[in-house]
Amino acid sequence: KTQTLKTLFDIIRSCCNTIMNRVFGKKKKAAPAPSLSDASSGLGGRMDEMDKKIAGLENELRVFKDKIKKATSPAAKKNLQKRAMEVLKRKRMYENQRDVIASQQFNIDQASFGIESAKANVSTVAAMKAANTELKTVMKNDLNIDDIDDIADDMAELMDDF
Repeated sequence: KTQTLKTLFDIIRSCCNTIMNRVFGKKKKAAPAPSLSDASSGLGGRMDEMDKKIAGLENELRVFKDKIKKATSPAAKKNLQKRAMEVLKRKRMYENQRDVIASQQFNIDQASFGIESAKANVSTVAAMKAANTELKTVMKNDLNIDDIDDIADDMAELMDDF
């Protein structure tokens, strides 16, 4: 009887969970964080887009400058100047956005360089540890102090004979 109640309770709970998930939705899994290289390349692409927009606005400004020079009536000049100022404001806005993106990309590149340096340091330390153990082994097993003393004594005797 208790087993039947427990099974019934489990069925009711799963039905309630299903209904609640349909009504309120399930919790979505968080997307993995982008790597530094992905973020840097994405920002690089955005900077290229900004540069294209800025170049287009510079061309517009040249056209307005030529039209202003050729305009004869003051009203037409004023209207062209007003439109040129709007284009110039948009150009400055895009330049500011490009500068912000460039500083963000610089920060990401600096972080990437720091990580690469840390990895290089770790591998250098590991190589130094391995070399240190190998040196200790060679010194302990292959190098005999008595042999060195004998060679030094023999050399001293040979030098005395000269």
